[in-house]
Amino acid sequence: MNFDWNPNTVRWYQDANEYSFFFKNIAGLIAPGLEGYSTLCDIGCGLGLIDLELSKSIKCITCIDINRVAIEALKKSVEDRKITNIKPRVMDCNDIAESWDVIYISFFGSHGLEKFLPHCKKLIAVVSKNNQAELYPEKYRVFQKNTAEEVEQELIHKGIPYFLTEVSFEFGQPLLSIEDAKNFVMTHSPEISLEDLASFLSQRLIKTGEKQYPFYIPRMKSIGIFEIEGKL
Repeated sequence: MNFDWNPNTVRWYQDANEYSFFFKNIAGLIAPGLEGYSTLCDIGCGLGLIDLELSKSIKCITCIDINRVAIEALKKSVEDRKITNIKPRVMDCNDIAESWDVIYISFFGSHGLEKFLPHCKKLIAVVSKNNQAELYPEKYRVFQKNTAEEVEQELIHKGIPYFLTEVSFEFGQPLLSIEDAKNFVMTHSPEISLEDLASFLSQRLIKTGEKQYPFYIPRMKSIGIFEIEGKL
């Protein structure tokens, strides 16, 4: 687990998605490819934001994540929206014994995708591309993400056929106040110096003129969407 879910990080991530429609945009690309399939499992689902969007496009969605806070947040979203075909479960992806028509993975588990292929007819993996602006100073990154470029090279090396869609969508961070902005950046880069914090916010934080979210850190997020045939 590389993300610390807590009330603040849940709020920030949900706010970012609602503000930018990021996962709705991804769902718009993925949904047509679900035709003819009945079951989907989102592995490492986090808050399950893509699943809320895909719930009308497939009969049954299983969402698994090892983090209980994330799963509880997803359960609340499902209840609030009165969605009946999403089943959230606290589970480690290494304990998977079941199979589904489609396995979906986003920003998680892209190292060794082939281990999931025996459990599905189709695998969809969404992976961040390299060299793009982040929501905090890159030098303070603790966990080095796998990139779409690295995943593609790994698939080529292993001789695994794939179809790749490359796209960019806005996925910045709306914020309630200057203090909220500081807390956001410091949460994601706890070792940041006050000087670097001030410099980053002066360069990246903008005023929106909106009442609900007066401040915003813009970010265009570039992704690769890999589609791989499973082995079921």
